[in-house]
Amino acid sequence: MMTDLVKAIVRRTTVASAVVGAVLSPIPLVDELVLLPVYLRMAAKIGGTHDLKLRDVPWRPIGWTTVNGLLARAGANVAVSYLPGVAAAANAATAAVLTSYLGDYIDGACRDPANASVVGVKALLATLREKISARRNLQPSPRSDLSVATKPRS
Repeated sequence: MMTDLVKAIVRRTTVASAVVGAVLSPIPLVDELVLLPVYLRMAAKIGGTHDLKLRDVPWRPIGWTTVNGLLARAGANVAVSYLPGVAAAANAATAAVLTSYLGDYIDGACRDPANASVVGVKALLATLREKISARRNLQPSPRSDLSVATKPRS
């Protein structure tokens, strides 16, 4: 379970990564290069909340999982990269979802560094697609006068 401090770190990083994704969407794959150090800084901060010195953070699994996440994100964004408005929204959404996932993963890895393991590209791509799909299903209904999120009718 994430502490309030870790949640705050992840929340701030999520907002920043979504902005980076949206702003840099016209230039394919540049946002991945910018997000990598952002995620590594998030990992260092989360490690600090677990009283880990920088050298004690499980960098290898965190680093590889982060790279795999960025590769999965790039793959997920390729389909819409040529549609300007859609690309910005998709890049922001996938950046936010990946950041949230990585925050949870890094928190767990720092809680138990000896058992931290790498998450592969396929698993991360499936997670991105699942989380994005779930968010789409929670969009407000255009027919409703209320701003309450609703699931589409089956």
